[in-house]
Amino acid sequence: MEKHPISSGFKQRNKPFRLSVSEVMTIVIAFHQSEYRDFKTYYIHFVYRYLTNEFPELVSYTRMLKFM
Repeated sequence: MEKHPISSGFKQRNKPFRLSVSEVMTIVIAFHQSEYRDFKTYYIHFVYRYLTNEFPELVSYTRMLKFM
């Protein structure tokens, strides 16, 4: 009889974080110099729209928070 591990049904992804530390710091510093009051609005409405050429490997807002 073969033994199989019991799984929880969830697949765990080990996707590497694609932004470097300096890129994250650049985004955070730019946020502090902007007129936005919260980081989520800044990231979703400004970084996603206007900085995709500068940061081609952008990650989702949730993933960015995990890294910070």
